[in-house]
Amino acid sequence: MKRSYFLYFGSNRNKEDVNALLSQYWDIVCVAHDNYYCGRYYLYSGFYADRLTVKDNKIAGTEEWLDEDNRHYRTLIEVSFIHGRNADKLNRCEFIKEAFAQLKIAEVIGDKCIEEI
Repeated sequence: MKRSYFLYFGSNRNKEDVNALLSQYWDIVCVAHDNYYCGRYYLYSGFYADRLTVKDNKIAGTEEWLDEDNRHYRTLIEVSFIHGRNADKLNRCEFIKEAFAQLKIAEVIGDKCIEEI
């Protein structure tokens, strides 16, 4: 059975600070992208995660929130682990949770495992 892991974090730091901390401590280099809806966001894909996205919680150019239930967070971070062996994906997922907690980058607001037959 194939498992995929997804983490969802909220941070009170701005997305540029989160990006700088990731680069400084783990050599995670996020590439800046622009999206009409989300505005500027940062994207990483590599050893630590299959996809890691750092973005503002507010929709660009509006006063609307991307995640209304978590509007007390300035920045949202989505991380997915979908490729590789289940054990490796779980290890990377646990590493990211622990690393974010130690550096006080962000708090976990969602943690999901999806199993496929």
